Amino acid sequence: MLGLFFISLGCTIVFFLASYDNYPSGNALKDLHQIGHLNNTNELWVHIDTFSAMNGISRFCENDSPWRYSKEEGIPLEEFCRRNFTYLVSEQFAVDGFKCLHYVSGFSWVRLQSSLPPVILVKEPKLYIHGNTKIKDIMQINWAGCS
Repeated sequence: MLGLFFISLGCTIVFFLASYDNYPSGNALKDLHQIGHLNNTNELWVHIDTFSAMNGISRFCENDSPWRYSKEEGIPLEEFCRRNFTYLVSEQFAVDGFKCLHYVSGFSWVRLQSSLPPVILVKEPKLYIHGNTKIKDIMQINWAGCS
């Protein structure tokens, strides 16, 4: 019975850690709010794509002024460079007119191994924060990058 308790505890911990990293969009928006604030602008327009909206971003994650958000669906990739978005939170690695500034990893799969720890949760980049290349102040911020 004690063995079953520890197996159950181990499974609970693994599933908890996997679910914690399963919704990376909230972390991406939090990182954007911490790093991406520009001093000389009235509004910062952030476009949140459908994948991001379904994976952790809700109205509770949004900040007040100067941040403004768009969750408009169906915008072709070529159209973003013609819009006035300051930032994009997107599953796309590259978008014309925008530079990839930061990525957020999310849970991808479980890898089993014979050494300790026996279970590894593998994460890979799921979301990318892009900055508009026309706005020079964005390029001067020290971003982590996407490489």
